[in-house]
Amino acid sequence: MKRISAFIGVMLISTSVFAAGSPAVPDPNDTDERYVYNNTVLEIPGIGAPYESDTSVVFTAQPDSRFTGIAFDFEGYKTIHPFHIRKNKDADGKVTDSLMFYILERPKYIQSVSYRLIVDGLWTTDPLNPDRYYDENTGILLSRFTFSSATPAETLVTKRNTVRFIYKGTTGQKIYLTGTFTNWDPWIYEMNETAPGFYELNLPLPAGTYYYNYYTGMNAFTDKTNPKKVYTDDGRIASVITVK
Repeated sequence: MKRISAFIGVMLISTSVFAAGSPAVPDPNDTDERYVYNNTVLEIPGIGAPYESDTSVVFTAQPDSRFTGIAFDFEGYKTIHPFHIRKNKDADGKVTDSLMFYILERPKYIQSVSYRLIVDGLWTTDPLNPDRYYDENTGILLSRFTFSSATPAETLVTKRNTVRFIYKGTTGQKIYLTGTFTNWDPWIYEMNETAPGFYELNLPLPAGTYYYNYYTGMNAFTDKTNPKKVYTDDGRIASVITVK
């Protein structure tokens, strides 16, 4: 007579097609990190919308594709992180169900992340996440995940020479980013309101020093989250950021 008790067997498969290795996989020498990661995997309730788990975000996907990857705005969509697969098995070792997942450790100073999936070579939004929007700056449809808890925010250089510009004001504004990278054209980059009164924009920039300001209507103002300021040759006060 077969045993009716079941256990969960977790198989993690790292897919490297199209992408570098995933930073979500824990350091094999760090016992505490590996324990937290494995328990987060075990606790995934099923395939559904992304959700927060402690300091991470868990993304899931159907297991019926050859490859599923994810790319984020704070990396300029330049890195595709592969999903892994979790297989649940019964007491006889038979696979009962499976799902694909990716765990993102929350980046510092970020209130929300925009992202795209790539499934078998085709870019797409996340079909499990109803929060999606059209980004006028890139001309593409993006999925978005907003963290429930607030985080200190400031403009800073993130990975791969991408600058995450931050503005904190009142809700419902149209905030534009301009600077030496746009030849001071104030209408090229409109910032996204990712939480009430919290505006963000990720912009990949080559190495160098840049001057910039924010605009609302015809009014220009410096970045209050960035203490570095300078007088430009034409007499304006501008914020300064350096990409190395």
